[in-house]
Amino acid sequence: MTSPIRSFVVRIYRQGRDGVDGVVEDVRTGKARPFHSIAELWAVLRSPAQRGGPRRDARPEVPPPSAD
Repeated sequence: MTSPIRSFVVRIYRQGRDGVDGVVEDVRTGKARPFHSIAELWAVLRSPAQRGGPRRDARPEVPPPSAD
């Protein structure tokens, strides 16, 4: 069984000798998690999908029109 595709927004705020700092946002849930190194970024991206409802600003699903 394959996993569904997950989408993320990755924001990198600082990049330097000590690594990177930023935030990863899960597009489906809207939850954001900070990271402070490449290893932490990879751990966030590899973590299992969090169960949760859709984003508050997500469009509601519209049922297909019924064929009368």
